[in-house]
Amino acid sequence: MRWIFYSYLLLNIQALYAQTLTFCYEDKELAPSYMGKGLEVPSTNPGASIEALQAVEKNIRGLTIIFVRQPWQRCLHDIKRNKVDAVIASYVKSRQEYMTFPTGEEGQLDTTLAINKLGRCLVGSQAFMSQLDSNEGTFNLAIPRGYSSAERISDSRFTKVDTLSQRDAFDLVSKEVVDGTFGLCMINGEQVSAYPYADVLQAKYPPFDISYGFLAFSKNFYLYNKELADQLWGELAKFPFAEVYMRYLKENEAQQANDSSNTTSSQ
Repeated sequence: MRWIFYSYLLLNIQALYAQTLTFCYEDKELAPSYMGKGLEVPSTNPGASIEALQAVEKNIRGLTIIFVRQPWQRCLHDIKRNKVDAVIASYVKSRQEYMTFPTGEEGQLDTTLAINKLGRCLVGSQAFMSQLDSNEGTFNLAIPRGYSSAERISDSRFTKVDTLSQRDAFDLVSKEVVDGTFGLCMINGEQVSAYPYADVLQAKYPPFDISYGFLAFSKNFYLYNKELADQLWGELAKFPFAEVYMRYLKENEAQQANDSSNTTSSQ
Protein backbone atom coordinates (compact mmCIF):
# COMPACT_ATOMS: atom_id res chain seq x y z
CA MET A 1 0.00 0.00 0.00
CA ARG A 2 2.91 2.32 0.66
CA TRP A 3 3.89 2.44 -3.02
CA ILE A 4 0.32 3.42 -3.90
CA PHE A 5 0.52 6.30 -1.43
CA TYR A 6 3.86 7.52 -2.84
CA SER A 7 2.60 7.21 -6.42
CA TYR A 8 -0.45 9.26 -5.52
CA LEU A 9 1.73 11.84 -3.79
CA LEU A 10 4.08 12.04 -6.80
CA LEU A 11 1.18 12.55 -9.20
CA ASN A 12 -0.20 15.36 -7.04
CA ILE A 13 3.20 17.07 -6.85
CA GLN A 14 3.57 16.85 -10.64
CA ALA A 15 0.08 18.26 -11.09
CA LEU A 16 0.92 21.09 -8.70
CA TYR A 17 3.89 22.15 -10.79
CA ALA A 18 2.30 21.52 -14.22
CA GLN A 19 2.19 24.72 -16.26
CA THR A 20 1.41 25.22 -19.95
CA LEU A 21 2.36 28.08 -22.27
CA THR A 22 0.94 28.31 -25.80
CA PHE A 23 3.46 30.15 -27.97
CA CYS A 24 2.49 31.39 -31.44
CA TYR A 25 4.98 32.17 -34.19
CA GLU A 26 5.38 32.71 -37.92
CA ASP A 27 4.56 29.77 -40.20
CA LYS A 28 7.05 31.12 -42.77
CA GLU A 29 10.82 30.93 -42.36
CA LEU A 30 12.26 34.01 -40.67
CA ALA A 31 15.93 33.14 -40.35
CA PRO A 32 17.68 32.93 -38.00
CA SER A 33 14.84 33.20 -35.47
CA TYR A 34 12.46 30.69 -37.04
CA MET A 35 13.45 28.00 -39.51
CA GLY A 36 11.31 25.84 -41.76
CA LYS A 37 7.77 26.59 -42.82
CA GLY A 38 4.28 25.21 -42.34
CA LEU A 39 2.68 23.97 -39.14
CA GLU A 40 5.49 21.73 -37.89
CA VAL A 41 8.39 22.70 -35.63
CA PRO A 42 11.62 21.31 -37.18
CA SER A 43 13.15 18.59 -35.00
CA THR A 44 16.65 19.95 -35.67
CA ASN A 45 17.73 23.57 -36.14
CA PRO A 46 14.26 25.03 -35.46
CA GLY A 47 15.65 28.56 -35.20
CA ALA A 48 17.42 30.56 -32.50
CA SER A 49 14.26 31.78 -30.77
CA ILE A 50 12.72 28.31 -30.67
CA GLU A 51 15.95 26.82 -29.30
CA ALA A 52 15.84 29.41 -26.52
CA LEU A 53 12.26 28.55 -25.57
CA GLN A 54 13.02 24.82 -25.67
CA ALA A 55 15.97 25.38 -23.33
CA VAL A 56 13.79 27.38 -20.93
CA GLU A 57 11.14 24.65 -21.04
CA LYS A 58 13.72 22.18 -19.73
CA ASN A 59 14.91 24.56 -17.00
CA ILE A 60 11.51 25.40 -15.50
CA ARG A 61 9.99 22.55 -13.56
CA GLY A 62 6.65 21.32 -14.89
CA LEU A 63 6.56 23.73 -17.83
CA THR A 64 5.19 22.54 -21.19
CA ILE A 65 5.36 24.88 -24.17
CA ILE A 66 2.89 24.26 -26.99
CA PHE A 67 4.25 25.68 -30.24
CA VAL A 68 1.64 26.95 -32.70
CA ARG A 69 2.69 28.09 -36.19
CA GLN A 70 0.37 30.49 -38.01
CA PRO A 71 0.60 33.58 -40.22
CA TRP A 72 1.91 36.46 -38.11
CA GLN A 73 -1.34 38.40 -38.44
CA ARG A 74 -3.21 35.40 -37.04
CA CYS A 75 -0.83 35.25 -34.05
CA LEU A 76 -1.56 38.91 -33.34
CA HIS A 77 -5.30 38.28 -33.73
CA ASP A 78 -5.20 35.35 -31.29
CA ILE A 79 -3.09 37.02 -28.61
CA LYS A 80 -5.49 39.99 -28.62
CA ARG A 81 -8.27 37.54 -27.82
CA ASN A 82 -6.22 35.51 -25.31
CA LYS A 83 -6.37 32.42 -27.55
CA VAL A 84 -2.58 32.06 -27.35
CA ASP A 85 -0.39 33.01 -24.40
CA ALA A 86 2.73 34.53 -25.91
CA VAL A 87 4.58 35.72 -28.99
CA ILE A 88 8.04 37.19 -29.58
CA ALA A 89 7.56 40.77 -30.70
CA SER A 90 9.27 44.13 -30.80
CA TYR A 91 7.91 46.77 -28.47
CA VAL A 92 5.40 49.15 -30.01
CA LYS A 93 3.32 51.40 -27.77
CA SER A 94 0.03 50.34 -29.40
CA ARG A 95 0.78 46.71 -28.56
CA GLN A 96 0.58 47.49 -24.84
CA GLU A 97 -3.20 47.36 -25.23
CA TYR A 98 -3.12 43.58 -25.70
CA MET A 99 0.41 42.43 -24.80
CA THR A 100 2.44 42.59 -21.60
CA PHE A 101 6.15 43.45 -21.91
CA PRO A 102 8.72 43.39 -19.07
CA THR A 103 8.90 46.67 -17.20
CA GLY A 104 10.86 48.13 -14.30
CA GLU A 105 9.57 49.40 -10.97
CA GLU A 106 8.51 52.73 -12.47
CA GLY A 107 6.79 51.15 -15.46
CA GLN A 108 9.56 51.77 -17.97
CA LEU A 109 10.41 49.11 -20.55
CA ASP A 110 13.13 46.78 -19.18
CA THR A 111 15.48 46.22 -22.12
CA THR A 112 17.78 44.05 -19.97
CA LEU A 113 15.14 41.32 -20.39
CA ALA A 114 15.03 41.65 -24.18
CA ILE A 115 15.74 38.54 -26.21
CA ASN A 116 17.70 40.51 -28.78
CA LYS A 117 18.54 43.91 -30.21
CA LEU A 118 17.96 43.93 -33.96
CA GLY A 119 18.68 46.42 -36.71
CA ARG A 120 16.76 46.44 -40.00
CA CYS A 121 17.99 48.06 -43.20
CA LEU A 122 16.51 48.79 -46.58
CA VAL A 123 17.60 45.97 -48.90
CA GLY A 124 17.75 45.86 -52.69
CA SER A 125 19.97 45.70 -55.73
CA GLN A 126 23.12 47.76 -56.22
CA ALA A 127 21.17 49.97 -58.64
CA PHE A 128 18.55 50.61 -55.93
CA MET A 129 21.28 51.60 -53.48
CA SER A 130 22.77 54.05 -56.00
CA GLN A 131 19.37 55.64 -56.61
CA LEU A 132 18.79 55.99 -52.87
CA ASP A 133 22.09 57.82 -52.50
CA SER A 134 21.17 60.22 -55.30
CA ASN A 135 17.95 61.23 -53.49
CA GLU A 136 16.08 60.97 -56.77
CA GLY A 137 13.10 58.95 -57.95
CA THR A 138 10.29 57.05 -56.24
CA PHE A 139 10.36 53.41 -55.14
CA ASN A 140 8.09 50.48 -54.38
CA LEU A 141 8.89 48.62 -51.16
CA ALA A 142 7.50 45.16 -50.42
CA ILE A 143 6.47 45.04 -46.76
CA PRO A 144 5.20 41.94 -44.90
CA ARG A 145 1.85 42.60 -43.23
CA GLY A 146 1.89 43.20 -39.49
CA TYR A 147 5.61 44.03 -39.24
CA SER A 148 6.03 47.03 -36.95
CA SER A 149 9.29 48.14 -38.63
CA ALA A 150 7.21 49.42 -41.55
CA GLU A 151 5.91 52.20 -39.29
CA ARG A 152 9.44 53.69 -39.19
CA ILE A 153 9.52 54.14 -42.97
CA SER A 154 8.14 57.61 -43.58
CA ASP A 155 10.09 58.76 -46.67
CA SER A 156 7.58 60.13 -49.21
CA ARG A 157 9.57 58.52 -52.04
CA PHE A 158 8.42 55.05 -50.92
CA THR A 159 5.18 53.31 -51.83
CA LYS A 160 4.50 50.26 -49.67
CA VAL A 161 3.33 47.02 -51.24
CA ASP A 162 1.84 44.46 -48.82
CA THR A 163 3.03 40.86 -48.88
CA LEU A 164 2.07 37.82 -46.80
CA SER A 165 5.61 37.03 -45.61
CA GLN A 166 9.21 38.19 -45.59
CA ARG A 167 10.08 35.54 -48.17
CA ASP A 168 7.37 36.82 -50.52
CA ALA A 169 8.79 40.33 -50.18
CA PHE A 170 12.30 39.20 -51.12
CA ASP A 171 11.00 37.10 -54.01
CA LEU A 172 9.39 40.24 -55.46
CA VAL A 173 12.68 42.13 -55.07
CA SER A 174 14.70 39.35 -56.72
CA LYS A 175 12.28 39.29 -59.68
CA GLU A 176 12.51 43.10 -59.92
CA VAL A 177 8.76 43.46 -59.41
CA VAL A 178 9.50 45.97 -56.64
CA ASP A 179 12.60 48.00 -55.87
CA GLY A 180 13.33 46.91 -52.32
CA THR A 181 12.22 45.69 -48.94
CA PHE A 182 13.80 45.61 -45.49
CA GLY A 183 15.85 42.88 -43.87
CA LEU A 184 17.75 42.00 -40.72
CA CYS A 185 21.17 43.62 -41.03
CA MET A 186 22.41 43.95 -37.43
CA ILE A 187 22.23 41.64 -34.43
CA ASN A 188 23.35 42.90 -31.03
CA GLY A 189 25.58 45.52 -32.67
CA GLU A 190 27.15 43.26 -35.34
CA GLN A 191 26.55 43.80 -39.05
CA VAL A 192 25.01 40.70 -40.67
CA SER A 193 23.18 39.77 -43.85
CA ALA A 194 20.37 37.71 -42.35
CA TYR A 195 17.95 37.80 -45.25
CA PRO A 196 17.19 35.83 -48.45
CA TYR A 197 19.29 36.43 -51.59
CA ALA A 198 22.06 37.95 -49.48
CA ASP A 199 24.56 36.96 -52.17
CA VAL A 200 23.01 39.38 -54.69
CA LEU A 201 21.18 41.97 -52.60
CA GLN A 202 22.72 44.73 -50.50
CA ALA A 203 21.72 46.44 -47.27
CA LYS A 204 21.68 50.19 -46.73
CA TYR A 205 23.53 51.07 -43.51
CA PRO A 206 22.98 52.37 -40.93
CA PRO A 207 19.75 50.54 -39.98
CA PHE A 208 16.63 52.68 -40.24
CA ASP A 209 15.09 50.75 -37.35
CA ILE A 210 16.62 49.44 -34.13
CA SER A 211 14.28 47.37 -32.00
CA TYR A 212 14.32 45.07 -29.02
CA GLY A 213 12.59 41.71 -29.24
CA PHE A 214 10.71 40.44 -26.19
CA LEU A 215 8.68 37.46 -25.14
CA ALA A 216 5.33 39.24 -24.76
CA PHE A 217 2.35 37.72 -22.98
CA SER A 218 -1.38 38.00 -23.47
CA LYS A 219 -3.14 40.10 -20.84
CA ASN A 220 -4.95 37.11 -19.34
CA PHE A 221 -1.86 34.90 -19.16
CA TYR A 222 0.16 37.54 -17.33
CA LEU A 223 -2.71 38.34 -14.98
CA TYR A 224 -2.98 34.74 -13.77
CA ASN A 225 0.65 33.61 -14.24
CA LYS A 226 2.78 36.61 -13.24
CA GLU A 227 5.34 34.52 -11.33
CA LEU A 228 5.84 32.17 -14.29
CA ALA A 229 6.06 35.08 -16.73
CA ASP A 230 8.77 36.76 -14.63
CA GLN A 231 10.63 33.44 -14.43
CA LEU A 232 10.48 33.02 -18.23
CA TRP A 233 11.86 36.52 -18.80
CA GLY A 234 14.68 35.85 -16.35
CA GLU A 235 15.62 32.52 -17.94
CA LEU A 236 15.55 33.92 -21.48
CA ALA A 237 17.85 36.77 -20.44
CA LYS A 238 20.52 34.14 -19.66
CA PHE A 239 20.32 32.44 -23.07
CA PRO A 240 23.35 33.09 -25.38
CA PHE A 241 21.29 34.51 -28.24
CA ALA A 242 24.14 36.27 -30.06
CA GLU A 243 26.20 33.07 -30.15
CA VAL A 244 23.29 30.98 -31.45
CA TYR A 245 22.28 33.63 -34.01
CA MET A 246 25.79 33.72 -35.43
CA ARG A 247 25.88 29.92 -35.64
CA TYR A 248 22.76 29.95 -37.76
CA LEU A 249 24.10 32.73 -39.97
CA LYS A 250 27.37 30.91 -40.59
CA GLU A 251 25.48 27.72 -41.46
CA ASN A 252 23.24 29.71 -43.81
CA GLU A 253 26.24 31.34 -45.52
CA ALA A 254 27.87 27.92 -45.97
CA GLN A 255 24.64 26.54 -47.46
CA GLN A 256 24.34 29.46 -49.88
CA ALA A 257 27.96 29.00 -50.97
CA ASN A 258 27.31 25.29 -51.50
CA ASP A 259 24.15 25.98 -53.51
CA SER A 260 26.00 28.52 -55.64
CA SER A 261 28.82 26.03 -56.27
CA ASN A 262 26.37 23.30 -57.29
CA THR A 263 24.57 25.68 -59.66
CA THR A 264 27.84 26.70 -61.30
CA SER A 265 29.06 23.11 -61.72
CA SER A 266 25.78 22.04 -63.33
CA GLN A 267 25.90 24.73 -66.01
